[in-house]
Amino acid sequence: MIMNKKVLFLDMDGTTLDDKYRISEENTEALRKVTKAGHEVVITTGRTYSSAAYLRQHYGLDRIGCRYMIVCNGAAIVDCETGEFLFSRTLPLEHAYHLIDAARREGVYLHTYASDKVLTERDDENLAHYISRTNMEVLLVPDLKEALKVPPYKMLGINIHEQKSLRRFMDMLSEWWEDKVNMYFSCAEYLEFVPRGISKGAALRIFCERMDIPVENTVAAGDENNDISMIKAAGVGCAVANASENVKAAADYVTGRDHNHSAAAEIAERFMLNNC
Repeated sequence: MIMNKKVLFLDMDGTTLDDKYRISEENTEALRKVTKAGHEVVITTGRTYSSAAYLRQHYGLDRIGCRYMIVCNGAAIVDCETGEFLFSRTLPLEHAYHLIDAARREGVYLHTYASDKVLTERDDENLAHYISRTNMEVLLVPDLKEALKVPPYKMLGINIHEQKSLRRFMDMLSEWWEDKVNMYFSCAEYLEFVPRGISKGAALRIFCERMDIPVENTVAAGDENNDISMIKAAGVGCAVANASENVKAAADYVTGRDHNHSAAAEIAERFMLNNC
């Protein structure tokens, strides 16, 4: 077991990225120091592989040594240098079809993914909002069930105006979902659906096992409900200053800075670079 190596698991949106979906130079420089010291920085996000890979390349995280990514809220772990999937789990099609039918009945916007594209049958303001944040391409289809041929990593319900409708949808599914899928909010307007047992926290533990690194040597940082599992799983769990109150309650440390003021750099300096 590698006893001296540390791993920093970093959520992207609302944690490492600012409100304009950028990574500050201070964050980038701090993360460069972490990898130069021989530690790992793992992009840990609800985004898809293609969306996370875009961030990694666009902001130069690949050039400073960020090799691994956990994507789709833990449904896949990727070695970006080799293209190897260290872990992968998808939603069974029967569960995906059930969610599509339920969303249609309740009038909830729902999409999934086909390769590097958003796959949806509804072209509305919820889709426009999502695309503005991710820059992903869209494959608009007349029938989502008919178009979905391969089990997806995740599905996403969106309501940009009010969370109550998504919570009602969640409650409506309560008798069905518990032994079939995991679902949680990644922000106020996004309700995520992933395979049963999948979470960022579970992926953190799998990564450590595969890399032979003690979980005690890990630091995780996030801001929303889908980050709580990894904040609790890590050796040190951090919430950024702008995090939800329940995320802060789950954390060992709450930053003084928010995501617009390089909170990731604060965490890297305090927990990854001291006494390296």
